[in-house]
Formats: sequence, structure tokens, C-alpha cells
Amino acid sequence: MPYIIETATGFPEHYYPQEVLEVNIRNHCANLLQDYCLRFWSPWGKRRPFILVSLLPLIGGFILLFNPPNNLNQTTYFIYLVTMLWVFYVGMASYHVPYLAWLPTLAKSPEGRVKLSTQIGIFGLVGATIGGIIAPWLTDSYGFQGMGIAISLIGVITLAMPLLEKEEYTPSKGKYPSFKTTLTAAFTNRTFCIYMITMILAWMVISIISVIPTFLVIALLKREVSFAAVINTIIVGSALAGFTLVLPLAQKYGKKLVFQGSLIWVGLGMIAMACGRFWWQDSLIPWLILSIIANLALASFFSLPNAMLSDIIDQDAEQQGMGREAIFFGTRGLLIQFSQGAGSFLTGLILSFGKTPDNPWGVQIAFLSAGILSLAAAFVLRSYAIKK
Repeated sequence: MPYIIETATGFPEHYYPQEVLEVNIRNHCANLLQDYCLRFWSPWGKRRPFILVSLLPLIGGFILLFNPPNNLNQTTYFIYLVTMLWVFYVGMASYHVPYLAWLPTLAKSPEGRVKLSTQIGIFGLVGATIGGIIAPWLTDSYGFQGMGIAISLIGVITLAMPLLEKEEYTPSKGKYPSFKTTLTAAFTNRTFCIYMITMILAWMVISIISVIPTFLVIALLKREVSFAAVINTIIVGSALAGFTLVLPLAQKYGKKLVFQGSLIWVGLGMIAMACGRFWWQDSLIPWLILSIIANLALASFFSLPNAMLSDIIDQDAEQQGMGREAIFFGTRGLLIQFSQGAGSFLTGLILSFGKTPDNPWGVQIAFLSAGILSLAAAFVLRSYAIKK
């Protein structure tokens, strides 16, 4: 989204100032507020009412983000952007947290959670791929304003689908602790802390991988920037192919070992990408083969973490006497957004060392950094206590 906003020809150049990054991250604090919201219970369920209400700011904020008023001064445009981002991200947090917090109750068994998490990951990647294909076409045909409206109309249908599912939930008769007490308890849960450190490192890796294909094409493959679409397609296709392996491997070896092995696989693959220039220079076929192999294990990044967090929530519920899905998913949402921002910032910093055919060192160091971060995440995960 930041790239689209920044490059939208209908907007002033100052429409996306860098200072907004801080606002973007801060608005994910709304994730934590869901702990209060999800104490609510109604005849329609515990989570569905918030999913329904969140659609208005989520869809409305997205439409208005791409339809700013005309003839405003720079300060007013800045205020408008900050306001619309705030509305959009509050809507996203209000939808995303109860949506994911529903997972532990929808799937009770470890196998069921891996299967459901895998389905969420697959459809997430498919949706991102479709969006990446149709958004440019809609923009060319109808402009950024038309694209925003069209995507929103499609989105409201798919986002409302969970409302068709009946929610089974028995309200707890016990007294809920305060937000501060609940948050403190989450961070004193050693298993959760190890999980979160792993996730922060893993999502920094994802951020680097999402940025680097364009510079791989320009600096190392020495081809036109449009060829980056091929590389992105290979990455997504490889990850989708990897989903066929996640479920059977997790059932046989457990989620922890499979995720740890995936981190090591991706780490070694990224290090190999960093060294590829020395082995085959700009020869295309080896680069494409390595891209397929290196990104195959990315499937675990998008499927196993949700199932693992559900196991942590179950463990915590046994100890505390009540389920606290929202605080765990909300805290994770906040920290993952921070790690994505940190990963993007780190990538930009590293690329300053060189991102051209004559000086590709920044691109190589970015791959190396992704590999080291992924291996570090695998090392941290060694201390994760839940084996199933």
C-alpha cells in the first residue's frame, strides 16, 4: 500500500511522507485493545459482532484512502492521510484479531490446527497474488480511485464470509483480569516469549524477501525491472508448492521441528543466493532454480505459526483457568508489524551499499542478512517447549 500511495499519479508527491510510518506502526496498538472488546458476548457470538462492525472502517477507510479531496494544502493532505490510515488500521485490527483468535475453537486437535492454518496461509498467498495481478489492471483502466472502490467491493464479500459460520462459545463465569495484568502475564509466559522472538526474526526475513526481487533482477541478473514479476511469481509458486509438504511433515515430526527445519532451509537458501554471483554470475537458469528451492520452505512461515500460537493459548488457559486468545494474537500482531517495518528499514539501509550491476554488494548483503536472521530464528526456536 505505501508504494501504491507514493506512486499514485493522482496524488501530490507529499501525500505519503515518511513520518507516516510511525503512525502506521502505532495504529497497530489497536490490536491490544481487542482484549477488552473480545470480553464481550452476545447471542450472535463473541467474535462475529466485532468482525461485522470492523467492515465499515476497514472498507470505508480503504476507499477514502484513494479518494482524497482535491485542492488541499500539504498540511491538510497530511492530516487526511493520517486520519484515513488510522481508520483503516483500526478496522484491520478489529477484524484480524478476532478472526485469528477464532482458530483455537474452530480446530481443537493439533492436526486440525495445522490444516486450518495451512488453508489460511494458502488463501492469503492466493489473495495477495490475485490482488497483485488485478490491482495494476484496475488502476490502468479506472485510475487509483476506481481501483480502490473495486477492490473494496470484492473485499467486503470475502471479508463477510466468516459471519456465515456459527460461533460456539460459552461465556466464562469468572472475573477477567485487568488489561495490564493480562498483558504482563503474556510476556511472563516463557514459551510465548520464545515464540515471539522467533516470529520477529522470521518476519524480518519475509520483509527482506518481499523487497529484494526487484534489485536481484537489476543488480545480479542484469535484466529489465519488469522481469521482477517472474521472480515474484516463482517465489509465490514455490511457497504454494511447499504447502503440500507442511501438513504431512507436521503430523509426523511436529510443528516445532518442521518450522525449525524450514527456517534453516530458508536461511541456507538465502546465503546461497548471496553467493550466487560468485558461482554463476548472471546466468539465468541457476538463479531461477535456486529461487525455487530456497523459497520452498516459506510455506511454513504462513501456516505453522498460527497453529503454534493456538497451542500456547491452550497451555496458558490450563494455567490461568480461562482462554485469552485476543491478548496473544493482538500482541503478536503488534510486534509482527514492528518487525516488518524494521525489516524494510534494514533492507533500505543495506541496499545503500550498492544495488546496481556495477555495485551489487548491497543486494548480496541483504540476502546474507536474511539468511543469518532465519538461522538465528531457528536457533531461538530450540528453546520452544511445546513439542506437538
